[in-house]
Amino acid sequence: MSDFNHPLLRTLRSPIATRAIERLSNAIIKALQQEFRGIVVYGLARFGKSWAIKYLIAVLTWLDGDAYVTSLIIPKSHARSDGAFFSLWLSRFKLKLPERTSALARMERVRNFLIARCEEAGSSLIIVFIDEAQRLFPDDYEHLATLDNELTDLGYMLFVVLVYQMDYNAATNEKIYDGGAPAHVHQRFLVRRHEFTGLNGPSECAHAMSRYDQHAFWPVDSGISYTRHFATAAFDSGWRLEHHAERLHEIASELRIAHRLPSRAWTWPMKSFEVCINILLTIIAPSRSDFSGFTDDDLRMALNECAFIDLELSRTTIASEEV
Repeated sequence: MSDFNHPLLRTLRSPIATRAIERLSNAIIKALQQEFRGIVVYGLARFGKSWAIKYLIAVLTWLDGDAYVTSLIIPKSHARSDGAFFSLWLSRFKLKLPERTSALARMERVRNFLIARCEEAGSSLIIVFIDEAQRLFPDDYEHLATLDNELTDLGYMLFVVLVYQMDYNAATNEKIYDGGAPAHVHQRFLVRRHEFTGLNGPSECAHAMSRYDQHAFWPVDSGISYTRHFATAAFDSGWRLEHHAERLHEIASELRIAHRLPSRAWTWPMKSFEVCINILLTIIAPSRSDFSGFTDDDLRMALNECAFIDLELSRTTIASEEV
């Protein structure tokens, strides 16, 4: 009988570590060591940027020390007043102020909240992932600089991870803020840059799949990995999900060729990869009492059901329209 509370059967599934997430964490640490106040992270939609944010906030072992780490999502807007930028922060942190409150008072409330969270974490470092950063306005960066100045004066360091989606809809504000940025903004937040990719090649697929085999457990601390939970007999006989990484990548490449998509040096978006693995583990493996491993037909079925080609074709269409 299925455990419907299992993380892979929930509506919002927990992220796992990938090489792309490791590269991102290393880029952030390097920028912190060089005392920048931010880093630009850019990549295409569905590559797993939001997944990475969720993972890095939940699992802080990648940091060299303690910090208060949180996130903020920038909504789509055609205009934003001075006070509205910090109202986003107040809303995110579920903080309330009287409606007739100055922009300065809102900034001070955000500043004091961040300091309080730092004290709880026993740290002077604040890391804020700002998702959908392509929607920021020029004045928003000035507000960030003001907040940075305030915190620095009080002995705290603000570091922002500006996460940009690159296949945006071409609105004038939805791009990396670059050429027109004042020097003090550019030098603090925009010098360091990192491209976030999907999974590059069979080895990175194997690494991600091995997380289900060896590093993700349910119940927590039970020693029962996700793979073993859904295919106990096969797992106990030595089978591992990771064993299929190379063949899964080969079949995915064959599908790309069949649909006239580039098959060399392509990167696998985390969205379709994660759904593919979920289908294999939670649907296909438990459906056979004699399960001992996936066949090529199983792998093709999972690739079809996760809309792998549909996502790739839609990405090609978007790229053509932007050209």
